[in-house]
Amino acid sequence: MDRYMKVVLTVIAVALVIIAVRPLAPSVVERLQPQVAQAQTIAPKYEVVIPKAWGKYIAFSNNNLLLEASDGWRIVDVEGKAPEYPKVKALIRFQ
Repeated sequence: MDRYMKVVLTVIAVALVIIAVRPLAPSVVERLQPQVAQAQTIAPKYEVVIPKAWGKYIAFSNNNLLLEASDGWRIVDVEGKAPEYPKVKALIRFQ
């Protein structure tokens, strides 16, 4: 065998060993990567209950809910704790 053939067979042998060992040991790349950040908290910052009589949910923006009822739209502030929240900030009536 010539030198070229020995190098090719050595490279193939090393690649096969790496493929065989990889499932058994975690790779170096996985150890160097940072842990995945958990975007979860123990409890929500605010938990409010909106009465269904206030209307159907339309949108949420700037910690306010927009609800559609039979008499008009309501803008409800939800940033706070019970019993003073949720509170209606604005009632929009159509004529």
